[in-house]
Amino acid sequence: MEVDTDTIPLGESSLSAKSIFHSRPTIEEGDLVIVYMARDNMNAIVVTPGEEFHNKYGRYAHTDFIGQKFGSKLHSPPPHSGYLHLLRPTPELWTLSLPHRTQILYLPDISYITMRLGVRVGGKVMEAGTGSGSMTHSLSRTVGPAGTVMSFEYHQPRYEKALEEFKSHGLSNVTLQHRNVCKDGFGDASGVEGIFLDLPAPWEAIPHAMKTLRPDIITRICCFSPCLEQVLKTVSTLRSEGFFDIFTQEVLIRTHELVPPPNADPSHLGTVTSIVDRLQHHEKRKEERRAIQMRTAREKSRQATKEGEASATVDGGASNATTHGHAAGEVGTKRKHDQTGPSSSRSQSQVGTIPATETTEPEVTVGTAPRWIEPQTQLNSAVITKPSAEMKGHTSYLTFACYYPESIRASLAAQEAEYAERAASESRAATPVGSRVAQLAAESREAGTRREGSQETEYGDASLDEVFGTLTEEDMIALAQF
Repeated sequence: MEVDTDTIPLGESSLSAKSIFHSRPTIEEGDLVIVYMARDNMNAIVVTPGEEFHNKYGRYAHTDFIGQKFGSKLHSPPPHSGYLHLLRPTPELWTLSLPHRTQILYLPDISYITMRLGVRVGGKVMEAGTGSGSMTHSLSRTVGPAGTVMSFEYHQPRYEKALEEFKSHGLSNVTLQHRNVCKDGFGDASGVEGIFLDLPAPWEAIPHAMKTLRPDIITRICCFSPCLEQVLKTVSTLRSEGFFDIFTQEVLIRTHELVPPPNADPSHLGTVTSIVDRLQHHEKRKEERRAIQMRTAREKSRQATKEGEASATVDGGASNATTHGHAAGEVGTKRKHDQTGPSSSRSQSQVGTIPATETTEPEVTVGTAPRWIEPQTQLNSAVITKPSAEMKGHTSYLTFACYYPESIRASLAAQEAEYAERAASESRAATPVGSRVAQLAAESREAGTRREGSQETEYGDASLDEVFGTLTEEDMIALAQF
């Protein structure tokens, strides 16, 4: 691959470009604006007079954007009734609205990587694998105008597109190079405090990356790999190159939604005690209604018996007919009178007076101990959250490591050698059997001949077999500890 070794500082070739990281209150011509239509529907557009933005809810002229405050709500002209919001661009919003050329990093990974690498204002960081530029924008904002971000991309079309975007966004602290860092290294880069590698084979770039690290401080490196096979090769290379504190992590995000407490609604059932009281009152009313129905049925039965006896004593003939008609009239009058008169009153008095507040809720009886003691809760002042049912899955594994200055690495190596020598001497002093076996093995090797009657085996020296055959159980335990 042809390597472009020329470093292109974007600020020198685009001094007139506006930076997307600004604090202007209103939108001006040529500004980058994030058009927000929904949480998962955003577009990044450059305000150009004479052009229009269309969606299924309406059309919006760019000239109407000019002069609007960032965050304003803009309605579509009639006959459409749609609207959208005009947001100020940030690295987070740019990540959600940028044109994807490769798999990109999102906010959870970006923020964690930035923290772990110790990226600071005015610092110097380097990334290999520019891709769509999601990570580059966040690093550019973090280091600030006084810092430097060195980015490398080996794919020519992606390099050209990223270069165009960085210039139009005014990222003057970003330096972009077209280079295959796995084969050709990082050029003349030096004094780097943190390195981020988003490559298919980061272990090939690690030896080159070590040459760019700042020698007087503790520097850090992060490798972004989607497969564990890549992680294993990366960790092996980091160990062989002298990196310390190597670990791999995975970042996942879970969204929580705020929900009101269960008793926030006045119409809620309430406590267990109130529910039990209402059920008991309901059963009591059912028993009272059943008693009323039974007494009313008995009263009607007695009235029917009296009417039957009266009709049986009436004789035939005209006089009897007249008498029967008169009696029937009396019976009808009496029945009506019984339904509305003293009989009804007597029936009500026998049944018992029905409370006038039968349809209202009963009051809790004072002085009676409830069967259920309500626990003390603080739901009125609590904030309850409901986790989202879906959680974004795995993107990639993040492998971090530290590289110490030469003086610290030499001191650590001396400490490890001293510890290993001390442990070996303590083991030899505690296990004399091991020394005996080692001495016999050394004598056998020096003699170069087999003992009389011994045979060589596939698994070791014959003299060792002879020694093991004479060891006691205590000697074998001591030898195992050795």
